[in-house]
Amino acid sequence: MKISIVTAVYNRAHCIASAIKSVQQQSYKDIEHVIVDGASTDGTLDILRGCINKDSILISEPDDGIYDALNKGFRIASGDVIGILHSDDSFYDDKVIERVAKTFNEHDVDYVYGDIDMINSDDKVVRHWKVGHLDNGLIMSKQIPHPSLFISRNLLMKLHPPFDPTYKISADLKQQLLIANKLRSRSFYIPCSLVKMRVGGTSTSNFMAYLDGWVESRRAWNEVHGSGGFLYVLRKVLSKISGIRI
Repeated sequence: MKISIVTAVYNRAHCIASAIKSVQQQSYKDIEHVIVDGASTDGTLDILRGCINKDSILISEPDDGIYDALNKGFRIASGDVIGILHSDDSFYDDKVIERVAKTFNEHDVDYVYGDIDMINSDDKVVRHWKVGHLDNGLIMSKQIPHPSLFISRNLLMKLHPPFDPTYKISADLKQQLLIANKLRSRSFYIPCSLVKMRVGGTSTSNFMAYLDGWVESRRAWNEVHGSGGFLYVLRKVLSKISGIRI
């Protein structure tokens, strides 16, 4: 089973080598790493050219944002399973892809997901994002952290495109609502952290980023379900407060 990892990057010279190394150090070897650079100007491209290996595919050209870049990467990816590693993140350890492949091989499922650790600039964990099992396989008051989500090619072929590029923050949520709630795809939860995600990205940089994310989350729910987006966002926000679930 080949697993493709897609990384979208733009001007991340300070951290991209760490992300690349995280993929190359995986114990599972049938990995294809697709790197989509948005025509970086800070030396990122030189670093990429110096550290990629024969299992990497690199393209560099202007894009219309992260979801446009990810769509490019997903179109290029040839793996049986496709996942994401953002340019400032890293896999939790060198056995992550091995666990993912084992789960797909042992269970008849369409996608696999796990938890993540959110870390700050000092590499200290500021939040352990524990997802848990989805309620009846549906997303009702939570969201899967996208770097911990691995989707089969067969399922992705039902999405056109994989990510809605009209979103800035929540196209990943819309994708999850489509695969879980609309398509009723089969999932498996791995109860451990798969990724170390650095806070301060597009969706976690400040309060306005969270607000924009909530607005787009409401829109995503309504586009998939027709209505009820406000209640979904309310449940999502409350679920983060002291472990409340409603």
